[in-house]
Amino acid sequence: MPTTDTSPLILATPLPLESLRDRIAERPGTVYAVLDACDEPRVPEKVEELGDQSISLYRGQAEQDFSAIAPYLAIVDEPLLSWLIAELWDNPWGIFAITDASFPDVRKHFRRFLMVLDPDGNEMYFRFYDPRLLPTFLETCTQEELDEFFGPIDDFVMLDDDGELQTYSRKARS
Repeated sequence: MPTTDTSPLILATPLPLESLRDRIAERPGTVYAVLDACDEPRVPEKVEELGDQSISLYRGQAEQDFSAIAPYLAIVDEPLLSWLIAELWDNPWGIFAITDASFPDVRKHFRRFLMVLDPDGNEMYFRFYDPRLLPTFLETCTQEELDEFFGPIDDFVMLDDDGELQTYSRKARS
C-alpha cells in the first residue's frame, strides 16, 4: 500500500474499510471514535442510544451546557461503524483512534487536549477530532509533541478530502 511522506515524523497510509472492519471484529474494544456533535447534530441522539459505550469528553457543567456540540468518545463496533458509514461518512463527523488502552484511559488522555493556549496565553478550545484539522496539526508537531499527543494511541484514522480512510502513525525513531 502506498504511503504519503507528510512529515519527517508522521506516516499517512491508506486504509481499506475492510481492514478497519477486521480490526473491530478481531479485537473488540480497540477502535474508538471521537464523534463531533458540533458539525453533526445527529451525534447526541446516537450517543444516548449507545449508552455506556459512549461518553462526552466534557465533564461537569460544560458537559451539560455544551451537550449539543460536544465531542463524544465511543467504542466502535460493527453497528456503530455501519451507522457512521450510512449516516455521516460524507461529513466531518470525527476521527477513529486505535489503541489497546481502556475506555476510561482513552477519555482521560483526550480530555488533556480539549483546551490549549494561543500564542498570547489565552485558553481556547482545540477541536483535534476534526478530520479537516488533525492531519495538519500532526504534520507540524515535534517528536515530543507527537509523543504527548499520541500517548497510548497507536494510530489515528480519518477520512481524507477524497473520502478515503487514512491512517496516521508515528514513524519509528532511527
